[in-house]
Amino acid sequence: MAKHPTPPIPISRWFQDSKSVDNLRQTLSNPAFQQAVAILKEIAGPSFNTLSDDDTNARRHAWYGGYRDAFNDLEKLTKYPEDKRNSSSSFDEWTHIE
Repeated sequence: MAKHPTPPIPISRWFQDSKSVDNLRQTLSNPAFQQAVAILKEIAGPSFNTLSDDDTNARRHAWYGGYRDAFNDLEKLTKYPEDKRNSSSSFDEWTHIE
């Protein structure tokens, strides 16, 4: 029998587990991991030699954009979101009004 798929974990639940956030941060800050990511991005990136017809180029660029976003999104999971209640007080543009 096929296993029933589980729904994705809400992002709020991810940030409640500080151990996971810290472990991911430690993994992503590892120099060997950072070097591997840089190599993969360089290898996968489009170049003059990989140019082809417009449709193929568009698909390659879209795929590569998603590929890069995946690494960037992992990095976002290591930074706790700001408290939305306090975010309005962080804007300095209205501080001149008393």
